[in-house]
Amino acid sequence: MSNELKCPICGQPTRVYMGNARKDRLCGKHADELKQGLIVLKDGKYVSASEVDVQVKEEIKENSESDSSDAVVVKCIGCGKETKNGNLFCYSCYKKFRDKQLLVKITKCKEIEILDESYEGVYTCKDGHIVKSKSEREIDNYLFDHGIPHAYEKAIAIDSNPKNDLHPDFYLPNYKGQGDVYIEHWGFNSNNIEYTKSRKYKVNIYKKLNLTVICTNEHDQNDINVALDRKLNFFKTNEVNYDEE
Repeated sequence: MSNELKCPICGQPTRVYMGNARKDRLCGKHADELKQGLIVLKDGKYVSASEVDVQVKEEIKENSESDSSDAVVVKCIGCGKETKNGNLFCYSCYKKFRDKQLLVKITKCKEIEILDESYEGVYTCKDGHIVKSKSEREIDNYLFDHGIPHAYEKAIAIDSNPKNDLHPDFYLPNYKGQGDVYIEHWGFNSNNIEYTKSRKYKVNIYKKLNLTVICTNEHDQNDINVALDRKLNFFKTNEVNYDEE
């Protein structure tokens, strides 16, 4: 039986670049359509973007009709534009953030600020990898531009239960002949308690396993090329290399 990966939409072979098959298993044609925004991932399936637009409009219409008796004008928490009938998002922002997890900051009971709108998104990199944030896309594109072989979220087994596997953002096999290197991007700050707990948990395991881990953060995005030039050339092996915040 062939082990060849096939596109979940048409059954054609999955696009492969530098030995890495696309994580979503899309073929070349549908990978390009995803990049162009012609198809989107919804409820675990790829559908036409136009179908999603229609559904979004219908949902907003249903919400508006159900609240028509008490028409309340509020501001969209995404862009600040006025919405009607108490809707938290305008049409554009609802379409943008629909089905995503967002980190928000709430102050004075009425003020809401989205701290990281890119979290849990779908972003296509130059090499076809699908990543979850704009920052991860910048890192992936840097690795691609510099010809550095890499894999996205390669699993690390820490016990017999696959559910406990860790998935560092990037894996660089035998980087510069110094052994395997991992890149972990920390996207949130200490205000996110659960994220901070997860970070400490992962760092402790990386240390116990003596892995070489290079950490990046949002500050590095100010000049990602310089930041990665420095971090990928000056690091300690078998240690977690990160900047103190």
